Amino acid sequence: MLAALVIVFREIMEAGLIVGIVLAATRGVPRRALWVGYGVLAGALGACLVAACAGRIASLFEGTGQELFNASILLLAVGMLAWHNVWMASHGRIMAQDMRNVGAAVAAGHSTWRPSWSSSR
Repeated sequence: MLAALVIVFREIMEAGLIVGIVLAATRGVPRRALWVGYGVLAGALGACLVAACAGRIASLFEGTGQELFNASILLLAVGMLAWHNVWMASHGRIMAQDMRNVGAAVAAGHSTWRPSWSSSR
């Protein structure tokens, strides 16, 4: 029972950290709290749906449903990480150069900190 409590606590802390990062990254975006709230609500509803269907998922495919479900979640995570790597490979250099330029301008006293990629486009 304690192990389950520790795991749930860790997951809640991770979710809070991610929501905090998203809120910080979207500062200045109109109605950001509404959209982040919708995202949190959708995540909570999705988790409840999966929890409600866990027994059914486990019994699917002659008892291997849980393993197939776990594998599909892992494949989805790998796909998202691969997309992140591809996206960062193409956009990371531009973002790093923007940050260098902004840092130099701020250090020289010519500008305040406002990267070009943070504006709402």
